[in-house]
Amino acid sequence: MGVKLIKLHLKLETMLRIMNPLNVIVSAENYIPVDYANTGETPIFDICDNDGNLLESGVLDSYETNIYIECLEIGQYYIFVLDEPHMISQKFAV
Repeated sequence: MGVKLIKLHLKLETMLRIMNPLNVIVSAENYIPVDYANTGETPIFDICDNDGNLLESGVLDSYETNIYIECLEIGQYYIFVLDEPHMISQKFAV
């Protein structure tokens, strides 16, 4: 009975990550604190503009990683997180 409960808990935890996996808030100090609960592997991120041009790339090496965005002009951008086997995207504005 305990093993089934643990498996159910892990399945629900994974589903919740997929439903609301990425929290992106742009700070006034020109960085984005990315709050992301990964699934075990070290996820990577890409930041692209509306035309799909890659502007920034890196690794999310902790539960909360600060991505410095002083090179970005005012506008709309997308952050993509690749966390095998999932890819999550979130739109944000500077």
